[in-house]
Amino acid sequence: MATLQNIRNKAGLLVAVVIGLALFAFILGDLLGPGSSSMGKRSVAEINGKGIGVNDYVNREKSLREFYELNAGGQSLDAELEKQIQQETWRRLIRETIMERSYENLGLDVSADELKTMITGDQSMSLNGNPALSEPHPIIRQMFSNPETGMLNRAVMNNYFNSLDNPQFAQEKKRWLFIEKEIVEEKMNQKYFNLVRKGFQPSSLDLQDYVTESGKSVDFAYISKPFTEIADEDITITNADLKAYYKTHRESFKQEASRTFQYVVFEVEPSENDVESARYWTSQLLAEYSRTTGDEIPRYVNSTSDEPFDVRYYTYEELPETIRDSVFNADESTIIGPYREEESYKLTRALDPQMRPDSVRVRHILLSLQAYNGNRQMIGELADSLKGVIENGGNFNQIALEYSADESNRAIGGDLGWFTEGNMVTAFNNACFENSKGDIVLAETQFGTHIIKIEEQSKPVRKIQLATIVRNIFASDETNQDYYNRAVKFRGKATDLEKFTEQAREFGLDPRFAPNITKDQQTIPGIEDPRSITKWAYTSEVNSVSNIFSQSDDKYIVAVLTEAKEEGFAKQESVSAELTLAVKKEKKAEKLVEMLNEQLAGVTDLNQFGTVNNEHVGEATQVKFANTYVAGVGLEPYIVGASLYLPLDQVSEPLVGESGVFVIAVTNRSEPAPAEGENEAAKARLKYSLESRSNYDAYNALVDAARVQDNRLDIFYN
Repeated sequence: MATLQNIRNKAGLLVAVVIGLALFAFILGDLLGPGSSSMGKRSVAEINGKGIGVNDYVNREKSLREFYELNAGGQSLDAELEKQIQQETWRRLIRETIMERSYENLGLDVSADELKTMITGDQSMSLNGNPALSEPHPIIRQMFSNPETGMLNRAVMNNYFNSLDNPQFAQEKKRWLFIEKEIVEEKMNQKYFNLVRKGFQPSSLDLQDYVTESGKSVDFAYISKPFTEIADEDITITNADLKAYYKTHRESFKQEASRTFQYVVFEVEPSENDVESARYWTSQLLAEYSRTTGDEIPRYVNSTSDEPFDVRYYTYEELPETIRDSVFNADESTIIGPYREEESYKLTRALDPQMRPDSVRVRHILLSLQAYNGNRQMIGELADSLKGVIENGGNFNQIALEYSADESNRAIGGDLGWFTEGNMVTAFNNACFENSKGDIVLAETQFGTHIIKIEEQSKPVRKIQLATIVRNIFASDETNQDYYNRAVKFRGKATDLEKFTEQAREFGLDPRFAPNITKDQQTIPGIEDPRSITKWAYTSEVNSVSNIFSQSDDKYIVAVLTEAKEEGFAKQESVSAELTLAVKKEKKAEKLVEMLNEQLAGVTDLNQFGTVNNEHVGEATQVKFANTYVAGVGLEPYIVGASLYLPLDQVSEPLVGESGVFVIAVTNRSEPAPAEGENEAAKARLKYSLESRSNYDAYNALVDAARVQDNRLDIFYN
């Protein structure tokens, strides 16, 4: 199966795009650290009253991880990817658990014949008037289509599926079964939400209102009094006012569970003694390093330096400015240093001066290790064979298209364009820069074997290697202990928020804020691993101070919990500022309404009143439901809505808007009759508007009804 890697690469993006589950956006990693004491003891979640066991959760993560790693060629995940695994696993857990119950309640299923048709297509359906069923699923089609022509290669597709039962391809079969499961899940999802969508049909009254209201427009004159005309000191707000407003508007104060805390960071930095220690260590190597010659130099660097020997060749311009004049024309015996460069001390000498091109343009064919199950011998034999074909006049572009696993350039004959030295992995780089224009050479890298054709090379220039011994300046154990002792001293005196703030001033620390942290929040600025701090925040009382949290990036953190919001309705005292603003607006509105009633008593013409009393009268024209903006004022949905129904040429009662109180007089209203065919077009628009939100609204309704309880903090972060 020489094209296996191509098939894998093609499948990857389509699984994400077509199914919409974003498999490749799922950030995978280990969920559990060693020694998790809660394994198997509790449910990691409760969904629809059903407990989800820890083992189930871990197996879901493991399945995602295996799929990701198979597509990534078995490469390990970096630290950032590892840290975000639980969030994606969690989202999938909720969705799958909720939807499985919904499918079961409706009796939805995907039959074996239906699955077979989705995977391979039923060619007979093309003749029976249903060409969509004659084609395989878009993922399958993409996997087995020629990238140049877009034509499905059924022979390759059939060969792939026939080969999956071969024990040699056990891993590939595992990968395929994962994709197959996602195709089934997509189909079930599609069936369910198609049923939901069919239920969203506008009634005749809906359509009539929609056509009438969307075509209606008005012009009106208005006088407005902004709330700022009433000074704050001219109104009185009592606690009874706040209570009454809260009771009436309680629904607007719904909230999710969250925690807010402040924290200080003790960032461990090397002391002067640590800096001197690095300089002294480097200087002590100078004599021994000077006695090292020839091939011993790279080995010596690798055995003593904090950084490995750098195999790259540098031009004069590419060398650090601080040493380029001293080292570029120096011989091997000349050692520069010790000198400081950023957070390290260094000893440097020049090695192996050569005339090498500064840049090259090459083509390559990658024979991937993954596609041949890591069999270097098989790849080597194929590479030798293909190299011979090319050297005897074979078409490099065509061979690249057929054999290369590098999807980024195989369609253009493996052309990598121009690149400078050091931009490719070492073996590939040296093959390109140590050989000549026109050469066809082989190079083995961690990706596989490359057949390289050197198309162009720039003019050779003098380059050297740098043999540099690096000693990084790092905080010693003593320095680390000093910072920890400072954190202990701080924590000992910071027993509540007031003392926390006081101690922060004494220690010269600026408290940082972490507002409204949710239980499943994955990142908090300034905190490398927030999970343990989040767990503390959700299990502590407001005003309590945390113990010292140690971070792997040489930081010690102490936090104080300043606010705890529980899911439900915010307590009145916690939203007192918002209540005060709202009641203040109401009180000012009452005064403005009273003022306008006095001024406009008996007035029947706003424009005449404005002229006589030197009062500005605004004009709003062609106002519609679709646009609630009033020129010169701003967004005023209530005022616009009222204008569409008030009688013509009458001065309204004062109306309380967003920015102030208005009195308006509608001067013109247009209600055009629907044009021929407009009802059908409007029906289609209204139907689309309803359907476009149906999936989102229906799924969120299912989640709300499921009463999801998240126990991950309790289970995994003890």
